[in-house]
Order: sequence, then structure tokens, then C-alpha cells
Amino acid sequence: MKKFILPCCLFLIFPFASPAVENPVAVLPASGDKEETPLSSGELLSDHVAEAEFTGIIHRKCRFLTSLCPDKCDHAKDFAVFKIIKYLDYRKPGKYGDEKQEQLMIDVNPAHKPILQGADILKEVAALKPGDKVVLHWSHYYMHKDSSSFPERPVISIEPAASSGEEAKD
Repeated sequence: MKKFILPCCLFLIFPFASPAVENPVAVLPASGDKEETPLSSGELLSDHVAEAEFTGIIHRKCRFLTSLCPDKCDHAKDFAVFKIIKYLDYRKPGKYGDEKQEQLMIDVNPAHKPILQGADILKEVAALKPGDKVVLHWSHYYMHKDSSSFPERPVISIEPAASSGEEAKD
């Protein structure tokens, strides 16, 4: 039994005694950096422009999937929900791009990281009332950053939709 104690102790201590290796991927940003670093590259998979109706903001609760839940996980989110009325433009240059959607949900809590939406988009969404009709433009990208690849679906613009009375005047 005593023969196994020394090797076991050395095995447990060895990871802490190894020299530190600086990994540029694992370097944390300085505390003064407020903005996220821009994503290095991406591939456009689909581009959507649609007339939509704002139906309201919903709150999606945490699903308790990690050990950080529910206090530190940041899974709970507020989403602005838009019902797609009709598509005005749709392109799918990528094989894996999103198909035409019936609904779009946008994370509108600026405290969540990473936040995809710009401050101007969040202000426009905050000014909407349920039933407002808008023209939404969003894209589906496949992003590459460091050694990771992941989808992103940022909203490019939100504009008030022209009412049927305004269209008749033109």
C-alpha cells in the first residue's frame, strides 16, 4: 500500500508544478475593453428582407442546463418577436443558409454577451408597439474566430413599413 501512495501524490501534484504556457487563444481581454473584438471572418449563408409585424417581447426562462444555473448562467433572455408577413427579398448563396422564416426572434437584452445587435437596432425595437409593421433585414452568417466556427444572425436594419395608404399615393 505504501508503494502506491508516493506515485499517487506525485501524479496529483504534477499538473500544478508544470511550467505555465501562454496560450494566445486563452488570453482574457483587459478590463478596460468594453466592446467585443470584431469577428475575423465569415461566410454569408442567407440574406432576408421581409415585412413583419411586431408581436411583443417575451421572456424565456433559464432551462437549468449547467452548474451555473440559474444565478450565473445568463440563459434567461428577452426576445422581440416578429411575425413575418411577406418576403421582399431572399438570397441563399450558401448551401446551409436559413430557409424563409415565419417568425424572427431578436435578443434585446444588451447585458447579454455576445450581443449581436447594435445599439441603434435595440433603440428601434424598444420604440415599437405590438401590431407595428416594419421591414426587417437580417442575415445568416457562418463565422470563424480563432479556432471556432459558429452561426450568427444579426439584424442589419429595421424600418417602418409603408402603410397601404402611403403606397397608393406613390
